[in-house]
Amino acid sequence: MASVGVSRASIQQAERICSTAIQELHIASQKLNTRYRDAGQRWKDDKYKQLGSIIEDCSQSIKSPIDELQDCIDKLRQLDKTIQEYENTSL
Repeated sequence: MASVGVSRASIQQAERICSTAIQELHIASQKLNTRYRDAGQRWKDDKYKQLGSIIEDCSQSIKSPIDELQDCIDKLRQLDKTIQEYENTSL
């Protein structure tokens, strides 16, 4: 039977990757909204309003994985804690 090992370092790295992804998703959404608002300085017609609805949908779609990534971080932290407790147990 194969042996499987999980290091705390790999779990912590996965947590950092998830955190970075969350930050990048927030930044992408903010940039999209900022560019839309900047365009509003030049555009003030019905097409701009239509674009606003599309931008809002896109922004929500960009942010949709954030809750799942946060849930993943929570599980990774629990796994890290469990491994730490295991490693601290003397047999």
